[in-house]
Amino acid sequence: MFFRVIRSIVIVPMMLVALAAPSLAGQESAQPETADIPVPTGVIYPGQVISSSMLRPRTVPLRYLEMAGVFADRTMLVGMVARTTLMPAKPIGLNQVVEPDVIKVNQPTLMRYANGALTITAEVQPLNSAKAGEIVRVRTRFSKSVVTGVAQKDGTIRAGLQ
Repeated sequence: MFFRVIRSIVIVPMMLVALAAPSLAGQESAQPETADIPVPTGVIYPGQVISSSMLRPRTVPLRYLEMAGVFADRTMLVGMVARTTLMPAKPIGLNQVVEPDVIKVNQPTLMRYANGALTITAEVQPLNSAKAGEIVRVRTRFSKSVVTGVAQKDGTIRAGLQ
């Protein structure tokens, strides 16, 4: 008797799975099994800024995107800088591009210090390049002293580290 009860508990769920299988198979086929990823149209050399015209779509299986660390969206690549040589029609790895530098070494830049109503702005000479949010060492133009600040997205440097 106990054996019959266990057998019926096992058989009922199996029947439900068998009945639901055709509807599940229809759902899987409705989803696309491929995706378009951006790939270079020609060779992109290290240091080049990637533009939209340098990219074209390439169709790959969705399983490839799960396994490989590549860019799947063109908008994420536009404006980035190539770290390595990017070959035509080859997927672009996540580690092959970097954010562009907002501060360039030796290019005169504005440094701002703000504390309440007090704001001081000075022209400085960066001693290193930096991306937004990175620390920059700069030489002041008149006193020639070296100070540090944080690179801002707008290309200025914020003084007064907190």
